[in-house]
Amino acid sequence: MWWQVLDASGHELREVETSFGMMLRQLAWLPAMVSSGTDQYGRQLEVGSKLFVKSQVALQLLGGHVSYLLPDPLPTSTFAAFLGIQRTITVDFTAKLLKSWCDRGKNALVPATFRTSLQHMRSVYNFLDQHMTKHQLKELIDNHAIIFYTSPSPALTAASFVLGKFLYLSEVTWADETGLFDKYCESLLNADPASAKLYRYPLCTVYPDMHEFFTRTLNIMRSPGISELMRLLVHICSTYTVPKALQDVLTIFTLIGRRLLAGREVDGTLRGELEWIKKEKVIPGKNGFWLSLECCPMIADDRNLEKMFPDDADVFFVDCGDKLGVGNTRRTTGQKGL
Repeated sequence: MWWQVLDASGHELREVETSFGMMLRQLAWLPAMVSSGTDQYGRQLEVGSKLFVKSQVALQLLGGHVSYLLPDPLPTSTFAAFLGIQRTITVDFTAKLLKSWCDRGKNALVPATFRTSLQHMRSVYNFLDQHMTKHQLKELIDNHAIIFYTSPSPALTAASFVLGKFLYLSEVTWADETGLFDKYCESLLNADPASAKLYRYPLCTVYPDMHEFFTRTLNIMRSPGISELMRLLVHICSTYTVPKALQDVLTIFTLIGRRLLAGREVDGTLRGELEWIKKEKVIPGKNGFWLSLECCPMIADDRNLEKMFPDDADVFFVDCGDKLGVGNTRRTTGQKGL
């Protein structure tokens, strides 16, 4: 084994910093396993300081994103240490490497893409969770887009190598229980920047067994709240017609109402948002237009009551669909209204 031959002179090289010794440290002459993030490895010559000993821990945490020395050196090899070949994986190094993977560079709005497996990312997250303090983890998640996300598919497994992207805490949620944000995903992402931020990528289908880590340790939003629902409501009403979005809008009103009733009290921030939504045109009118409260819209519980008002009257009725069991006689959008 060539390592045994070189180790015989390793001590002398450490003792005497010869030009030959420095050259061995700086030249790319060591055989290495290299990969582009998958389990398919090639071979090339590398500098010793860029190489790792291929251990089980290294493969779990670093995967195919670093180069490994070929063959493995002896456990007591002083020559490997002299060349700077790394044996141990520290939490600081792992965190630093993760930051380099998720770095967005000059364009902070475009997520960094990355090819790896979910099994690899789970190992990284578990390692950081076990070796970092809560303060260190919070600082990491608050300042870096460390959450790896890939679109779920029937063929996706933990061992699959997939192309994904790294996201910030503000760009993800554990689940979208309403299903509405996913339904309007394309519309939100193609709208203005404020609307695009409303869409959060759900993690429950990508990391189904890591609920505790994401929701409690990293404190990720469990599901879109009242504030997000109200902003989605405004987006839908400014983008779609009443007939097309009626059922979804009524569903959002129902969800907001239930959550308000379930909550203990309305804080100052939420109270301000409720005052804001009152001024927006988000109420479906039977005239085919979206209404605001300034229009003084009414809910007719009797069809005959509606017939008392001519089509050109400045009286607006709320389109409740089938929610109240009242028949709808909608005007066409060409008739008078907002």
